[in-house]
Amino acid sequence: MKIKSYKKMKNNTYKVSFVNHEDILLYDEIILKYNLLLKKEILPKELEAIKKENVFFSCYYKGIQYLVYKNRSKKEISDYLKKQGYSSSDIERTIYLLEEKKMINEENYLEMFLYDQIHLTNNGPKKIMKKLIDLGFKEEIIVNKLAKIEKGIWQEKLERIIAKKLKSNRKDGSNKIKEKIVAYCFNEGFSKEDTLRVLEHAEIPNNYEALEKESLKLYNKLFAKYQGEELFFQLKGRLLRKGFSYDEVEEVLKTLKKSS
Repeated sequence: MKIKSYKKMKNNTYKVSFVNHEDILLYDEIILKYNLLLKKEILPKELEAIKKENVFFSCYYKGIQYLVYKNRSKKEISDYLKKQGYSSSDIERTIYLLEEKKMINEENYLEMFLYDQIHLTNNGPKKIMKKLIDLGFKEEIIVNKLAKIEKGIWQEKLERIIAKKLKSNRKDGSNKIKEKIVAYCFNEGFSKEDTLRVLEHAEIPNNYEALEKESLKLYNKLFAKYQGEELFFQLKGRLLRKGFSYDEVEEVLKTLKKSS
Protein backbone atom coordinates (compact mmCIF):
# COMPACT_ATOMS: atom_id res chain seq x y z
CA MET A 1 0.00 0.00 0.00
CA LYS A 2 1.41 3.37 -1.05
CA ILE A 3 1.79 6.03 1.61
CA LYS A 4 0.44 9.46 0.78
CA SER A 5 1.45 11.42 3.90
CA TYR A 6 2.35 11.45 7.59
CA LYS A 7 0.95 13.89 10.12
CA LYS A 8 2.07 14.24 13.72
CA MET A 9 -0.93 13.96 16.06
CA LYS A 10 -1.40 14.15 19.85
CA ASN A 11 -0.90 11.32 22.32
CA ASN A 12 2.31 10.00 20.72
CA THR A 13 0.70 9.16 17.40
CA TYR A 14 1.05 9.83 13.68
CA LYS A 15 -1.74 9.74 11.16
CA VAL A 16 -0.60 7.74 8.17
CA SER A 17 -2.64 8.38 5.02
CA PHE A 18 -2.58 6.00 2.06
CA VAL A 19 -3.34 6.78 -1.57
CA ASN A 20 -6.42 4.56 -1.38
CA HIS A 21 -7.85 7.11 1.13
CA GLU A 22 -7.33 4.83 4.16
CA ASP A 23 -6.00 6.53 7.30
CA ILE A 24 -4.54 4.82 10.36
CA LEU A 25 -3.15 6.17 13.63
CA LEU A 26 0.19 4.65 14.57
CA TYR A 27 2.19 5.19 17.74
CA ASP A 28 5.65 6.75 17.70
CA GLU A 29 7.26 3.45 18.68
CA ILE A 30 5.82 1.77 15.58
CA ILE A 31 6.92 4.62 13.31
CA LEU A 32 10.47 4.36 14.64
CA LYS A 33 10.67 0.58 14.71
CA TYR A 34 9.61 0.18 11.09
CA ASN A 35 11.33 3.36 9.81
CA LEU A 36 8.02 4.40 8.33
CA LEU A 37 8.97 8.05 7.85
CA LEU A 38 11.50 6.88 5.26
CA LYS A 39 9.12 4.58 3.44
CA LYS A 40 6.71 5.33 0.64
CA GLU A 41 5.06 1.95 0.63
CA ILE A 42 4.11 -0.80 3.09
CA LEU A 43 3.54 -4.40 2.06
CA PRO A 44 0.19 -5.90 3.13
CA LYS A 45 1.88 -8.54 5.33
CA GLU A 46 4.02 -5.90 7.04
CA LEU A 47 0.99 -3.66 7.54
CA GLU A 48 -0.83 -6.52 9.25
CA ALA A 49 2.08 -6.94 11.71
CA ILE A 50 2.21 -3.17 12.25
CA LYS A 51 -1.48 -2.95 13.06
CA LYS A 52 -1.22 -5.87 15.48
CA GLU A 53 1.70 -4.33 17.35
CA ASN A 54 -0.02 -0.95 17.29
CA VAL A 55 -2.89 -2.48 19.28
CA PHE A 56 -0.40 -3.41 21.98
CA PHE A 57 0.84 0.19 22.24
CA SER A 58 -2.77 1.34 22.43
CA CYS A 59 -3.17 -1.03 25.38
CA TYR A 60 0.09 0.19 26.92
CA TYR A 61 -0.85 3.87 26.74
CA LYS A 62 -4.33 3.13 28.08
CA GLY A 63 -2.61 1.55 31.06
CA ILE A 64 -0.46 4.65 31.57
CA GLN A 65 -3.49 6.95 31.36
CA TYR A 66 -5.27 4.81 33.95
CA LEU A 67 -2.35 5.41 36.33
CA VAL A 68 -2.17 9.18 35.85
CA TYR A 69 -4.46 10.28 38.69
CA LYS A 70 -4.32 7.30 41.04
CA ASN A 71 -2.07 4.40 41.94
CA ARG A 72 -3.48 1.06 40.85
CA SER A 73 -2.83 -2.58 41.59
CA LYS A 74 -1.95 -4.99 38.79
CA LYS A 75 -5.39 -6.55 39.04
CA GLU A 76 -7.09 -3.16 38.73
CA ILE A 77 -5.13 -2.38 35.57
CA SER A 78 -5.71 -5.85 34.16
CA ASP A 79 -9.46 -5.68 34.81
CA TYR A 80 -9.67 -2.21 33.29
CA LEU A 81 -7.81 -3.21 30.12
CA LYS A 82 -9.92 -6.35 29.75
CA LYS A 83 -13.02 -4.16 29.77
CA GLN A 84 -11.41 -2.09 27.01
CA GLY A 85 -11.24 -5.26 24.92
CA TYR A 86 -7.50 -5.95 24.88
CA SER A 87 -6.10 -9.47 24.73
CA SER A 88 -4.52 -11.24 27.71
CA SER A 89 -1.11 -11.26 26.01
CA ASP A 90 -1.17 -7.49 25.39
CA ILE A 91 -2.30 -6.88 28.96
CA GLU A 92 0.43 -9.09 30.44
CA ARG A 93 3.06 -7.36 28.31
CA THR A 94 1.70 -3.95 29.33
CA ILE A 95 1.85 -4.77 33.03
CA TYR A 96 5.36 -6.16 32.64
CA LEU A 97 6.56 -2.91 31.03
CA LEU A 98 4.78 -0.74 33.57
CA GLU A 99 6.44 -2.66 36.40
CA GLU A 100 9.80 -2.46 34.67
CA LYS A 101 9.45 1.31 34.40
CA LYS A 102 8.42 1.52 38.09
CA MET A 103 5.00 2.85 37.16
CA ILE A 104 3.48 -0.04 39.10
CA ASN A 105 4.92 -0.76 42.54
CA GLU A 106 2.62 -3.02 44.52
CA GLU A 107 4.69 -2.76 47.70
CA ASN A 108 4.27 1.03 47.75
CA TYR A 109 0.65 0.71 46.69
CA LEU A 110 -0.05 -1.63 49.61
CA GLU A 111 1.64 0.65 52.14
CA MET A 112 -0.25 3.73 50.92
CA PHE A 113 -3.55 1.86 50.75
CA LEU A 114 -3.19 0.64 54.34
CA TYR A 115 -2.30 4.13 55.57
CA ASP A 116 -5.36 5.67 53.91
CA GLN A 117 -7.68 2.92 55.11
CA ILE A 118 -6.46 3.20 58.69
CA HIS A 119 -6.42 6.99 58.96
CA LEU A 120 -9.05 8.19 56.49
CA THR A 121 -11.86 5.62 56.75
CA ASN A 122 -13.84 3.75 59.42
CA ASN A 123 -12.74 0.40 57.97
CA GLY A 124 -11.44 -2.25 60.31
CA PRO A 125 -8.88 -5.01 59.58
CA LYS A 126 -11.35 -7.54 58.17
CA LYS A 127 -12.87 -5.10 55.72
CA ILE A 128 -9.44 -3.83 54.68
CA MET A 129 -8.29 -7.39 54.07
CA LYS A 130 -11.30 -8.08 51.85
CA LYS A 131 -10.65 -4.92 49.85
CA LEU A 132 -7.02 -5.89 49.29
CA ILE A 133 -7.95 -9.43 48.25
CA ASP A 134 -10.38 -7.92 45.76
CA LEU A 135 -7.50 -5.78 44.47
CA GLY A 136 -5.49 -8.91 43.75
CA PHE A 137 -3.15 -9.13 46.74
CA LYS A 138 -2.42 -12.51 48.30
CA GLU A 139 -3.95 -13.16 51.70
CA GLU A 140 -0.61 -14.20 53.21
CA ILE A 141 0.98 -10.86 52.28
CA ILE A 142 -1.98 -8.92 53.69
CA VAL A 143 -1.97 -10.87 56.96
CA ASN A 144 1.75 -10.15 57.42
CA LYS A 145 1.22 -6.44 56.79
CA LEU A 146 -1.74 -6.18 59.15
CA ALA A 147 0.17 -8.08 61.84
CA LYS A 148 2.77 -5.29 61.90
CA ILE A 149 0.17 -2.67 62.80
CA GLU A 150 0.05 -1.97 66.54
CA LYS A 151 -3.13 -3.16 68.26
CA GLY A 152 -3.40 0.21 69.95
CA ILE A 153 -4.05 1.85 66.58
CA TRP A 154 -7.11 -0.32 66.00
CA GLN A 155 -8.35 0.33 69.55
CA GLU A 156 -7.98 4.10 69.17
CA LYS A 157 -9.86 3.92 65.88
CA LEU A 158 -12.67 1.92 67.45
CA GLU A 159 -12.85 4.36 70.35
CA ARG A 160 -13.22 7.30 67.94
CA ILE A 161 -15.92 5.53 65.92
CA ILE A 162 -17.87 4.48 69.02
CA ALA A 163 -17.61 7.92 70.62
CA LYS A 164 -19.01 9.51 67.47
CA LYS A 165 -21.85 6.99 67.29
CA LEU A 166 -22.74 7.51 70.95
CA LYS A 167 -22.77 11.26 70.49
CA SER A 168 -25.06 11.11 67.45
CA ASN A 169 -27.70 8.77 68.96
CA ARG A 170 -30.26 10.66 70.98
CA LYS A 171 -33.37 8.54 70.47
CA ASP A 172 -32.56 4.89 71.32
CA GLY A 173 -32.26 3.10 74.61
CA SER A 174 -28.83 2.04 75.86
CA ASN A 175 -29.29 -1.61 74.83
CA LYS A 176 -30.35 -0.60 71.32
CA ILE A 177 -27.46 1.82 71.07
CA LYS A 178 -25.00 -0.95 71.93
CA GLU A 179 -26.68 -3.31 69.49
CA LYS A 180 -26.46 -0.78 66.65
CA ILE A 181 -22.83 0.06 67.39
CA VAL A 182 -21.79 -3.60 67.47
CA ALA A 183 -23.59 -4.21 64.14
CA TYR A 184 -22.04 -1.10 62.55
CA CYS A 185 -18.50 -1.89 63.68
CA PHE A 186 -18.86 -5.51 62.57
CA ASN A 187 -19.91 -4.34 59.11
CA GLU A 188 -16.90 -2.03 59.05
CA GLY A 189 -14.56 -4.96 59.68
CA PHE A 190 -14.02 -5.01 63.44
CA SER A 191 -14.64 -8.09 65.54
CA LYS A 192 -17.61 -8.22 67.90
CA GLU A 193 -15.28 -9.02 70.80
CA ASP A 194 -13.10 -5.95 70.23
CA THR A 195 -16.13 -3.68 69.89
CA LEU A 196 -17.71 -4.97 73.10
CA ARG A 197 -14.39 -4.58 74.90
CA VAL A 198 -14.29 -0.88 73.99
CA LEU A 199 -17.99 -0.43 74.79
CA GLU A 200 -17.39 -1.75 78.31
CA HIS A 201 -15.37 1.38 79.06
CA ALA A 202 -17.56 3.79 77.09
CA GLU A 203 -20.12 6.07 78.69
CA ILE A 204 -23.49 5.06 77.21
CA PRO A 205 -25.98 7.97 77.19
CA ASN A 206 -29.04 7.53 79.39
CA ASN A 207 -31.45 8.98 76.83
CA TYR A 208 -34.14 9.10 79.51
CA GLU A 209 -35.71 12.09 77.82
CA ALA A 210 -36.01 10.06 74.62
CA LEU A 211 -37.65 7.25 76.63
CA GLU A 212 -40.23 9.65 78.03
CA LYS A 213 -41.08 11.02 74.58
CA GLU A 214 -41.25 7.56 73.02
CA SER A 215 -43.42 6.17 75.82
CA LEU A 216 -45.89 9.03 75.51
CA LYS A 217 -46.04 8.66 71.73
CA LEU A 218 -46.64 4.91 71.97
CA TYR A 219 -49.14 5.36 74.78
CA ASN A 220 -51.29 7.66 72.63
CA LYS A 221 -50.98 5.29 69.70
CA LEU A 222 -51.91 2.14 71.66
CA PHE A 223 -54.64 3.76 73.76
CA ALA A 224 -57.21 3.37 70.96
CA LYS A 225 -56.62 -0.38 70.82
CA TYR A 226 -55.78 -1.47 74.37
CA GLN A 227 -56.98 -0.60 77.84
CA GLY A 228 -55.84 -1.14 81.43
CA GLU A 229 -53.02 -3.58 82.17
CA GLU A 230 -53.01 -4.84 78.55
CA LEU A 231 -52.19 -1.34 77.39
CA PHE A 232 -49.20 -1.08 79.70
CA PHE A 233 -48.13 -4.64 78.88
CA GLN A 234 -48.03 -3.78 75.16
CA LEU A 235 -46.31 -0.47 75.86
CA LYS A 236 -43.66 -2.12 78.01
CA GLY A 237 -42.86 -4.72 75.37
CA ARG A 238 -42.42 -2.13 72.64
CA LEU A 239 -40.19 0.08 74.76
CA LEU A 240 -37.99 -2.87 75.71
CA ARG A 241 -37.68 -3.85 72.04
CA LYS A 242 -36.44 -0.33 71.34
CA GLY A 243 -33.54 -1.01 73.64
CA PHE A 244 -34.50 0.92 76.75
CA SER A 245 -33.47 -0.70 80.02
CA TYR A 246 -36.01 -2.63 82.09
CA ASP A 247 -35.65 -0.44 85.19
CA GLU A 248 -36.06 2.79 83.24
CA VAL A 249 -39.12 1.45 81.41
CA GLU A 250 -40.70 0.43 84.72
CA GLU A 251 -40.07 3.90 86.13
CA VAL A 252 -41.64 5.64 83.14
CA LEU A 253 -44.66 3.33 83.17
CA LYS A 254 -45.28 4.10 86.85
CA THR A 255 -45.36 7.81 86.04
CA LEU A 256 -47.74 7.18 83.12
CA LYS A 257 -50.06 5.05 85.26
CA LYS A 258 -50.28 7.80 87.88
CA SER A 259 -51.18 10.40 85.29
CA SER A 260 -53.61 8.25 83.30
